[in-house]
Amino acid sequence: MTQHGSFPGRPRGRRARPYNDVPEWAGFDAVPEDQREFPDLAPVRGRDARARDGRVQEERVQEERGTGGNGHPSDGHPSDGHPSDGHPSEGPGHASAKLGPVEAFSERWRRRGSASRGDRRADRRRRRRLLAVGGAAVAVVIAVVVYFVTGGGGSSANLGLGSLVTTFLPGELQQVPNACTSVPSATLGQYLPGQRKVAAPPLNSGANSQCTWTLDKPPLYRVLEVNIQAYSPSGLASGDGSATFAAIDAYAEAETAKQKPGPRSGQPKATVTDVSGIPGGRDSVAFQATQVFQNTGAVTDMATVVVRYRNVIVTVVMNGLDHANTGTYGPVSPGLLSSAAQTVAQEVSGQLVH
Repeated sequence: MTQHGSFPGRPRGRRARPYNDVPEWAGFDAVPEDQREFPDLAPVRGRDARARDGRVQEERVQEERGTGGNGHPSDGHPSDGHPSDGHPSEGPGHASAKLGPVEAFSERWRRRGSASRGDRRADRRRRRRLLAVGGAAVAVVIAVVVYFVTGGGGSSANLGLGSLVTTFLPGELQQVPNACTSVPSATLGQYLPGQRKVAAPPLNSGANSQCTWTLDKPPLYRVLEVNIQAYSPSGLASGDGSATFAAIDAYAEAETAKQKPGPRSGQPKATVTDVSGIPGGRDSVAFQATQVFQNTGAVTDMATVVVRYRNVIVTVVMNGLDHANTGTYGPVSPGLLSSAAQTVAQEVSGQLVH
């Protein structure tokens, strides 16, 4: 007897069973408990694994008897939708039946890992293709927008894409006159009498010119601003994208901003009226907006006249301090401010008409 209480010549395990004809796949439960060598030890493999082994053994028995998986003799006709040439199907299920449970599990695990790696590689290739296509599309859109905005640098006025105009049309202006010299001295002396100052430095960049005069002589405090802006063709403009349509859009935005100012603009709602008699005939259109600003007791009246002549926008703003919270400024006549703004707008617009 050994130190563990067993006999050295006694067979162990399944060889120790008195009825050794019990098939191996029957498992732990096939031997009665009183005949087991170690009855107090639990089986190494679970009961569900032994059940799977039993199903595998049953499939082997059916193959030996010449029956298919459904209990009927196999006659070479497909019973599960797979083609047959008279031999048993060699599909994955059949290959697993020929292998032991551990080998079948290993084979299924290998196939699943291979398929997963292949799917991941295919997904990565698909994502790379999508990123490449998306990047190319974005680059094309950016190139088209830049071309429209900059005018393309060519001499043709039509790209053939929706008849967009990319150059200045006949009659459109590319440069504007100097705003500081566009208002006659007599007009300045009439509406800003006294020693007035010019805000420095005035803006004069060719396509845009701006000048501001101030008069600070109690009881008068007045400010006159003149801005002249020539617009260029733009793919973002309405219509055919010409310079005139770009100015039309700017004119409409300016009118809307006066009628419906934003909540954070700091401007009150204006009274807007059309203005007639502006030089340029049918190529000109104008409106006037009057507003009253109140800030910590001070009241300022403002008259704004906006003129569009073809692709040029002229903006004239005349404001005066009607009542100050300190000092002796005011009052001011709103009608006088409106008359001054209209007079200056007519004189400046007359220098645009050829």
